Amino acid sequence: MEFTYCFPRKVIFGTNACTKVPDEIVRLAKPRSRVLVVTDKNIANAGIADHVISPIKEKGHIVEVFDQISGEPLLATAETVTDFVRAGKFDLAVGLGGGSCMDMAKIASVAATNSKPIKEYIAYMEDRIESKPLPKILIPTTAGTGSEATTYAVVIEGKFKNFINSTQVVADVSVLDPSLLVSCPPKQTAGSGLDALSQGIEAYLSLGGDFFSDTFAIRAVDLIAPNLRRAYHHGNDLESRSAMALAAFYGGIAISTAAGVILGHCISETIGPRFKIPHGLACGIALPYIIKFNIPAAPEKIASLLSHLSDEKVTGTTTRAEEVVKVIARLAEDLDVSLALKDYGVSKEDLKEITTFIATEQQRNYALPSLNPRIITETNINSILDEMWEGTL
Repeated sequence: MEFTYCFPRKVIFGTNACTKVPDEIVRLAKPRSRVLVVTDKNIANAGIADHVISPIKEKGHIVEVFDQISGEPLLATAETVTDFVRAGKFDLAVGLGGGSCMDMAKIASVAATNSKPIKEYIAYMEDRIESKPLPKILIPTTAGTGSEATTYAVVIEGKFKNFINSTQVVADVSVLDPSLLVSCPPKQTAGSGLDALSQGIEAYLSLGGDFFSDTFAIRAVDLIAPNLRRAYHHGNDLESRSAMALAAFYGGIAISTAAGVILGHCISETIGPRFKIPHGLACGIALPYIIKFNIPAAPEKIASLLSHLSDEKVTGTTTRAEEVVKVIARLAEDLDVSLALKDYGVSKEDLKEITTFIATEQQRNYALPSLNPRIITETNINSILDEMWEGTL
């Protein structure tokens, strides 16, 4: 067995860990640096950004804020942040927020040192970066995408989600500060938490997985199962927020290995941009269906998840695997998440185009023929999407 991996160079975890950012800027850049902080207006208006920016300024660094991030990482935003960073002559980028903010900070770091239009660096499985990006510090305020740990920077162009895919976009420093997560609203907590769970489970079930990826994938599941409900219903609970912060980070590591993600992310990243369904929520909707779909090809692996998700005492490999699907569905219900696509503005007529796209093109963009346990055909994708539309498991 062989594997390679690329971690963030440094991880700082703990309550008020964000106060250590100024010293990291000095270490990565220089004593008086020009710092670009990429965030969104909600984080800025809520005062969360001040917890990070004020200490940076107090240490004598010059800060400029780019807060034009929308809910999803759009190509138009990537182009705008590219123009912004190239005009500013920055020494370092800080991404503060959810996945979109961190992805755009990664993109800013690439754009600062690579002169082509940013679109030319975006490719599913190809690293096109020519020059070393700016140093970057990533600080999540949600527990979901794991962007603070991944080798990806996500970009949406129209109906399609793509990536800058490179070990060079990995954070130089990831700061996991649970105190920044307590203000995350319940709905966003649910969606981001289901994203983290999806990443852990999909990486664990992937045919590309190994001992290394499984270690992080299953630990993410272990942390999420007892803590996501608490974080959703009791947002000020620092213990559950801490667990979810680590789970998202571990999930990000797991999917940055050869395991990657499987059918759930392929479906969610196809339907999400089309129907304005937030990424984490789309992942959560798809998750129980793709677990059920893969049972015939991986019953033992799926059955082994049950002990990490629930205390249910169920015997028999197939029965235990089926119980995993039910446990995920109950979790979604407890988080007030509908598992029926028809509740999200998706029409039955839309499914044909999505089916054909996934079966003939998108599954190859995600390398699913070599990663997903069960073979994917137009017929069985159509069946999954029909079930997802109705909400029947």
